[in-house]
Amino acid sequence: MDAALVSVIVPVYQGERLIVGAVRSALQQTHRALEVLVVDDGSTDKTLERLGEIDDPRLHILRQPNSGTAVARNAALEGARGRYVAFLDADDRWFPEKIATELAVLERSTEPAIAYSCHYAVDDAGRLLHASPLRTHCGRAFDLLLDGEDFLMPSLCLFDRRIFERIGTFAPQCFHEDYEFVLRATRLFPIYPTGQRLAVYRQTTSGKCRAILSDYDRALAEELRIVRELRAALSSDELSRLRCNVLRGLYLRFLMYGFSRHARRILGEIDLSDLRGSAKASIGLIFARTGLNFVAPARALLQSLNRVRAQGRWRRELARRGLELRYE
Repeated sequence: MDAALVSVIVPVYQGERLIVGAVRSALQQTHRALEVLVVDDGSTDKTLERLGEIDDPRLHILRQPNSGTAVARNAALEGARGRYVAFLDADDRWFPEKIATELAVLERSTEPAIAYSCHYAVDDAGRLLHASPLRTHCGRAFDLLLDGEDFLMPSLCLFDRRIFERIGTFAPQCFHEDYEFVLRATRLFPIYPTGQRLAVYRQTTSGKCRAILSDYDRALAEELRIVRELRAALSSDELSRLRCNVLRGLYLRFLMYGFSRHARRILGEIDLSDLRGSAKASIGLIFARTGLNFVAPARALLQSLNRVRAQGRWRRELARRGLELRYE
C-alpha cells in the first residue's frame, strides 16, 4: 500500500528568524510522503527570502495579504491534497518521527480521529522551560477540554482530513481560533495519544496570547466570543461550563503574567469554588482571599530550577533525536 500523503500547513508572519527551522523539521520527517504548504501572511521582512534557501519539491509557498492565522490555515486547506493534515507554527519544531508515529496511531482507528503527542516547552532562546505531562487519554475528550484541560495545540496533532469536511475550518472571527476549532472537533471525533513528547513548543514573550493580556477589556471580550460562537452547537449546561472555564483560565493567566490588577477586576465574574483542584488554581484562590499573587513568582522559580537541573539532559535529548534547535 502506498504511504499516506500528509499535508503540513505552516502559517508565518514576519518569521525570517524562525521559518527555516520549522520547515526543515517538517521536511526531515521519517515519513517522507508529505507536502509542506507555507502560507506567508503578508510578511514585510525577509521571510520569503529565507524560504528560498530551501530546495525541496515538497515545499509549496502561498502568499496572502495580512489576514491572520485562521485565514492562512484555511487558504492552505483549500489546496491541501493529503489524507491527513498537520499544523506547525513557525516557531515550533518537530522531532523527525512525529508524523510517522501519529500516522500509525490514526491508521489503527476505525473512524476519523485526531492523533496527538506531547511536547517540550522552551523560551525565546530555545532553553528548556518544562516537559509536558505524558498524556494518554483515548477516545472522547470534549468534556475534558470544556472543563479546562489544554493539551491539543495544533502543532501537536495530526487530523484525519474527513474531520474538516464534516465540521469546517478555523473561525477567522475568533482570536482563540485553535481552541474553538478543537472544541468543535472533539465534540464529534475521538483522540488517540502517541504517549511521546514529539514536538518543541516555543513560549514566546511576544506571542499574541500573552500580548492581549495587557488590555483587560479586549482579553475578556475575546474569551466570551468563544462562548457566543459555540452557542448554537452546545447545550445550555455546556455553554455554562465553557464560560466558567474561559473566565477561570483568563484569571489564572492574568496572575501568571503579573497582571494582578486585571485578575482582581475579573474576580467578580468567577465562582471561587472553581479555583480548587490544581496547584495553580489553589494559588489563584490565595490571591482571591489575600491579594497576594504567588502564581507569577512561583512559576518563574520553578522554570529557573528546571532549566538548571535539566539543561544538560535537554541538550543530549536534542542530539539523540536529531533536532537542531536554533532561533536566529
